[in-house]
Amino acid sequence: MARKRLPGEERRAQIVAAARQVFSQHGYDGAKTLQIARAAKVSEALVYRHFPSKLALYRAVLRQVFLEQDESLRELGIHEAGTGGLIRSIHAFMRSVTGTGDETDRDRHRMTLASLAGDGSYASLIYRRSQRRGRKAIAASHAAARAECDMAGVELDPDATAMFIEHVGTMIGAITALPAQAWPYGIGGEELARQATWFCCRGIGLSDAAIARHLRA
Repeated sequence: MARKRLPGEERRAQIVAAARQVFSQHGYDGAKTLQIARAAKVSEALVYRHFPSKLALYRAVLRQVFLEQDESLRELGIHEAGTGGLIRSIHAFMRSVTGTGDETDRDRHRMTLASLAGDGSYASLIYRRSQRRGRKAIAASHAAARAECDMAGVELDPDATAMFIEHVGTMIGAITALPAQAWPYGIGGEELARQATWFCCRGIGLSDAAIARHLRA
């Protein structure tokens, strides 16, 4: 049976998607163009017809990842300093990873985990870029929540707490991309997002009263 010929842009997108998986698992140095071609179900020659080098292909993958990351920050980031903005951002993120929000591409979380199981370079790049873009808003929200007496206990590092929340969400996103019978939570959908939000908000020191107040809003 003859292989279906795809338009150039569709074939290019197919190669980029395959390359993203291979780079996330093996890093730039470990990835081979032959592996990428096999993952995309095309010949290695066709890969080079669309991309002159492995570096050009890697840059195409990063451009796509960065665009998605920026869009995610616009959708799920902190839009107002203070307790409410912080809680609503965490809730929006948890809704996205459980598939109940606007962001439904949970494949990204599985790829991050694949990177961490490999050389970690892809995940490290994503995390560092996320921290640079979100650092000021997260620190301002922590400071405002303490000033509002909504956050108590040992003062935690905002960068670290953002990563703790990211890691919880990454694991939930990877698990909820599996068939529902493989989920270990006993809950799903909006309830899973709600309880994950409570878990993370309590973990960074926000009071139950503040969480309840802003989750109802």
